[in-house]
Parts: sequence; structure tokens; C-alpha cells
Amino acid sequence: MKIIQVHSLFSLPVHVPNRGADGLAKRAVFGGVERQRISYQAQQYALRKSPEMAALEAAGGIGHSYRTALVGERLLRPALEGAHLPEAAAWADAVMALWRKEVTDTRAADADEASAPLIVGEQEVRLFVAVARTCAAAGIAPGGLRALVERRPPSDTAPAVVQAIEALRTARGSVGFDGALFGRMATGIAVATVDRAVRFGDALTTHAITPVVDFFLVTDDLKDRAAGEAGGSHINTREEAAGLFYRHVLIDSAQLQSNGVAPAAVIAPLLAALLTVSPIGNRYPARVVESLVEVGGQARSLMDAYAAPVSRQDQAVARLRETAAADAETYGRPAAALWLSEQSAQPVSRVQSLAAAALAEWVK
Repeated sequence: MKIIQVHSLFSLPVHVPNRGADGLAKRAVFGGVERQRISYQAQQYALRKSPEMAALEAAGGIGHSYRTALVGERLLRPALEGAHLPEAAAWADAVMALWRKEVTDTRAADADEASAPLIVGEQEVRLFVAVARTCAAAGIAPGGLRALVERRPPSDTAPAVVQAIEALRTARGSVGFDGALFGRMATGIAVATVDRAVRFGDALTTHAITPVVDFFLVTDDLKDRAAGEAGGSHINTREEAAGLFYRHVLIDSAQLQSNGVAPAAVIAPLLAALLTVSPIGNRYPARVVESLVEVGGQARSLMDAYAAPVSRQDQAVARLRETAAADAETYGRPAAALWLSEQSAQPVSRVQSLAAAALAEWVK
């Protein structure tokens, strides 16, 4: 496994954090101390919705991924209608049925399964259209699609149909860039499972959480103050917190390659995004205090550096360095270890270029 790891310390001022179902800041107990937690889903969302993601997607060269529960009505059916395919709605339903378990009584289908969000690449949509068109041209009705995809097509099946189905099965890179980075579960027979190539760990504070309860008022612009209409339209409270967080991210370059993305094209801009994009969805400005980028070496988190809580930034950086040095002695040194604070001018650009060059040399 050819990997790059990014170990980062970043600070967040008082903010509305990543919250759980209870409305409170997400938490985890580590080292016997309750810490604030930012889930990996929230961090991935922030990256996916950042302007940097558009440049990354363009560099990846495998198109866009859609995360949606509206694949059939918003993607497949318009594409099938655009291809002037008769019975476009029936073909869209037949394709969507491939994501669900086969049932003899359609009323018994799991509603949650039918409405679950899917990750589908724009290239996959085109492949499904090609399958439907070739099937229709061969006289195959929408109801016959599942049998062709689920089992090997009969020997008398038109070659164009066999080729279209085989293209759908083997085009792993057609999942799109988002799917190539973060993976996809196969929830049916429609598409292949794609393993994630970029793995975020939940970010935890290096110290105990110290939350505050913020009382806030939402003003009403249309209230007539002169007429005595005072006050706001809504009052509430929310939990806020601040902290110094540790985060571990692993990039598996071999898996990227398997998912259809050339690592050399995206590693450098991906590292820059990991060092600059705020790790929560509302893009509150996070400041990276220190970061260690490792090319190769043992895959592991360095969160153990903070099993005993550390609040001061200088002490947290020292602990990170000490733990990384101890691990290098125990597990072996990586091919390259690059500290953000040790770079010359424009350290983010310096780190990404050095890491990309080290990876290129290492994988030869």
C-alpha cells in the first residue's frame, strides 16, 4: 500500500461545532477525558463543498459524483429522455430496481432502501443510458434488464447488449471523483463497490471540552419599532466550543489508481486542500498550527500523543514531534517526513510539491 499520511493540529475559535442528534457538540472519551469531536463525515462534507474541490475534480479527470436519493427522477430519466428512448420512465425504474433487493411483491420493498442516497458518477449515468438503448434496440423490455445484469446473458443475446453491460461492470472509474476519493458501498447489482482512497479520522481536541451555552436572538426586519413592535422573531440557545484539534488523514495512492485517478495528478492539490480547507461545514476559519506529512511508513494515528490532555499549543506541537520520532524508531522511518513549520516561504506549496516528488520517487 503506497500511502501518504497527514497529521495536523488545528485550532478553532468559539464556534457552532459539529453537533449530534441531541444538539450538543459531538464528543468522545479518550484517555479518560471527554473531548470535542468533529466527525469524518463533517470534514469530508467541508472538503466536497469547498471551491478547492472543483479544481481537484478537474485534475482527477473522471467526472462528477452525485450523492442523492433522486437518481432515477433527476438523473436517469432526463438522460434517457434526452436520448429519445421510448419508455424512458420504465427504463429509469428498471435501472433503479438494480439498486434494490429483488422482491416478488413490490409492496414488500423496503421504503428506506428505495429512498437511500446513492453515489453515482456522471459517466455511470451515460453507461446506463447506453445499456438501456442497446437493450431496447435488441427488443429487450425494461423488465428483462435485471436478469441480464444479475446473471450472465444467454448465448443468443445481441453482442452490443453484452458489451454495454460488461462496460458498466468494469468501469470502476466511472463512479466520479467524489466516489473515487471517499468510496461507495454497492447496495445492489447495479454498480461495483468502490473502496475509499482518502480516509479521514474523527478530529479530537488535545484537551478536555469546555463548552459554553450561547443565547441568541433572531431579529425581524419587518417589525415596526415606531409602533411598539419590539423584540425578535426567535430566541434560543446553542452550545459552542473552542479547541485545539488533532486530525489524521490517510491517502492510499494505490487505491486512487485502482479507482481510476492518477495519483500524480491530484496528490499535490489534495494536500493543499487538506492544509487550507476548514474542517467543518460552515467553513469557520480553522488555523493549522502544525502538520506532518509522511510519504510511506506505518499507517497509524498519533492521537496517543494526547492521551494525557494538553492545552497549550507549543506543548501539543512538542508532543506530536516526540510521538512521531518514537514511532519512527519503533515502526521504521517513512520515505519522507515533512513538517509544515520547517518549510521555507509559502510552506503549504512547499509541502505539497515535496510530498508529490517524494511519492513519485517512491513508487518507481
